[in-house]
Parts: sequence; structure tokens; C-alpha cells
Amino acid sequence: MRKWIRDIREKTKDMNREQAIEYVCNYYWYHILIGCILLGLVLLLIYHIGWGKTEKEFSCVIVNQEIDFKRDSMLSEAFSEYAGLDERKISIDSDYQISYTGKELEGINESSYEKFFFNWSAGEIDAMIMPESFYEYCLLQNGEFAEERFCLKDTRLKDILRDESEDPVLIVFPKQAKHKDNCGLFIEYIKNSR
Repeated sequence: MRKWIRDIREKTKDMNREQAIEYVCNYYWYHILIGCILLGLVLLLIYHIGWGKTEKEFSCVIVNQEIDFKRDSMLSEAFSEYAGLDERKISIDSDYQISYTGKELEGINESSYEKFFFNWSAGEIDAMIMPESFYEYCLLQNGEFAEERFCLKDTRLKDILRDESEDPVLIVFPKQAKHKDNCGLFIEYIKNSR
């Protein structure tokens, strides 16, 4: 770097400011570009290490309900307050519109189906809110659930989510959930009427 700076000073000593800038831009543009790219990579690495993706402490998916990010955020905030967890580390996501045998939804693509089963197999889902027919479908797909399950109508979420009498909504927990302690807190939260 010092060699380049000395070389530039020597070659531009008889030039005015505009000529010197033009000379540097013409002959050293690739050095400047490489420097900017390296600086950007260093800043990206620092960001990723310091403030990058945070590990979730609880993740709940809501299947085949209206997609409502405002409601999801409100539920995350309420549960984080109840459980004393950082809201940024809680994920409650209703972006799971899934068609399956016996329940064909119009205008639904396969990405939610794939995202659901991929996240489940990776242990990234701690709780699931789903229609009973989808629960039974998951059992047929060799899905394993914990013993505890609740009907939506018996929880504090009954006024927030839509329940249907012909296909009641269940709150279930996969066997391979990573955050079992927080699942227990979620059970307390949904059963608590306050």
C-alpha cells in the first residue's frame, strides 16, 4: 500500500486536484474496487459474528389459518412477556398454507408443505397449531408427536384463531422439539386464562 501511495504521489505531483483524481480513477480503479470488496467482506463478517442470525428459543407454526403477521407478532410478544424470553428469539409463523390428502386448498404451492416437513425433520419446530385432519395426515406420514395435545377451544388462543367444528384445531408438540422447557412454558401460557 505504501509503495502504491508513494508511486501515486510521485506521478501526480505536477497535476492539479482534478487531474490527480482522474489519474487515480483511470489507473488504480481495480485496486479501489478490490479494496472496497475486501472492506465489505470484513464488515459483513463482523456483522455476522456480532449481530447475525440469532438462535431461536421457541418456534411455533400455525397451519391452514389466515396468514396474519401482525397477529403472529402479537402472540410472540405476549408469550415472550409471559415466559420471560427475548421476543427476537421466539418465532410464531402462520405462513403455512398446506394442501394434503382430503384437504385440497386452491392457489397453494408446494413450498409451505416442503418448508413444514423440512423444518420438522430438522427439529426446528417446537409447537404446531393445526387442523385435526392434518394431524392425522402427519401420523400417516410417520410423524411423531409428544403425548400432550390440546384442543384450541380449551386454550386462551380460542378467540385469536379460527376453529371449525367439523375439523377442530389442535395444539401439538413434535417429539423431536429442541426446546422442551419452553414448550412447557407455552403449555402454561395457553392453559392460563389470564
